[in-house]
Amino acid sequence: MTLLSNIAKSRQYEMKMYMQSMTAMYRTALAQNGEAYDIAFELTAGFCKITAAAVSEDSRIIKTLRYAVAPTISQMKFGQFFGLASIDKFENGKVVQGSAKAIELSKHASQIAIFAAQHLDQSRFIWVENAGLKSGLAFDYAKKWTCSMAADQNAQTRYRNWRKEQQEQAIIGKLVGSGYVKSGFTGVIGKHTDIGIGEYTNEIRVKGRTVQKADVAFRSHRTHRLVLIEAKAVGVELDATKRIKECCDKANDWSSAANLSSPQIVAVIAGFFTQRNISNLEASGVHVVWEHDMGELADRL
Repeated sequence: MTLLSNIAKSRQYEMKMYMQSMTAMYRTALAQNGEAYDIAFELTAGFCKITAAAVSEDSRIIKTLRYAVAPTISQMKFGQFFGLASIDKFENGKVVQGSAKAIELSKHASQIAIFAAQHLDQSRFIWVENAGLKSGLAFDYAKKWTCSMAADQNAQTRYRNWRKEQQEQAIIGKLVGSGYVKSGFTGVIGKHTDIGIGEYTNEIRVKGRTVQKADVAFRSHRTHRLVLIEAKAVGVELDATKRIKECCDKANDWSSAANLSSPQIVAVIAGFFTQRNISNLEASGVHVVWEHDMGELADRL
């Protein structure tokens, strides 16, 4: 397959991956946020009585409250309003009554409730100021609006984390399928023999001129050389230049390190790359493997 064909194929591959996975993640997040919304709706009498008692009763409603105010507020920013590094430790799981977390939450519950009540989005929760506007349609519309915003943000974050892990696992799957086993080495790779022949590891720091993380590292069965892999999935072309630079910088660092004995550097890439991006990788001595054609990785095994 030609370079231009691979570039086109990679873009199609990434878009398909994004739409299929994001759709599933969004639907899951929508259901999860819908459940939390229902709990918040019940504990606050339809958001008409947002109290410290409600916040303490089920800390998960804090997430709904963050998206019920206008503008919506991130976990970190919301927490900082109340002297906390973040609010995630309270809203990501129901705090057990009587626990240390519950005691800590009780110190901030009143402030959280007051803030949420003061900044509630009146254009969405129209019945709070005018009881005559209460209706099933108004309730349903506000729920869908709120949960959709939360679900979209949740799905975007989950996808970024999942996509990186999925790409690394695809590489590891290829290695395992070729007879490689997980290395027991921990710490920083300082020389190529730190990893046994026919072994792999991932998310490992490697000492070249500096210490930088490799997504996957293994010792080739065939050449006995250390192979360091960078996994790059790019959904927006503007981000590709930065990702390529990161990869080239690492390659130059590792390749010039005598202690690593001329490692092979591989970039497994997917998404929106250009001809110039690929040329820059190759100029830095990086072997390019397209995720949609992982067979190319066999040459390194």
